[in-house]
Amino acid sequence: MAFAPVPDPGPFLEHVGPVVADGDVLGLRVEARHLNASGTAQGGLLATLVDFAMGRAIRASADEGRRAATVSLTTDFLGAANEGDFVEARTEVERLGGTLAFADCSLTVEGREIVRGRAVFAVLDREG
Repeated sequence: MAFAPVPDPGPFLEHVGPVVADGDVLGLRVEARHLNASGTAQGGLLATLVDFAMGRAIRASADEGRRAATVSLTTDFLGAANEGDFVEARTEVERLGGTLAFADCSLTVEGREIVRGRAVFAVLDREG
């Protein structure tokens, strides 16, 4: 895969990243600063990656000029990521309606699923 930095990820993702992309797949290398007291990737970091990946996929699927805002986010933590691990995010937009979108996301490390996320997003006009 040929991962490259995500253009304009926003200030928060610039702070926790760098987040990289290869087409629809996003990635993040776990660094020491991402670890919790147990020495594994902080759950909030992984939830952030899930949320960002799904919002990005919904925006890419929606009409131009629309944006996505998280309404509900569920994350199931199935495993851990360690320092040096490369976490990949794959998202599927299940349904994109006029005002709501539904998506699933899987985070994996070397093919092992560590997080499964599901979300509902509001699909809004850019000004709204």
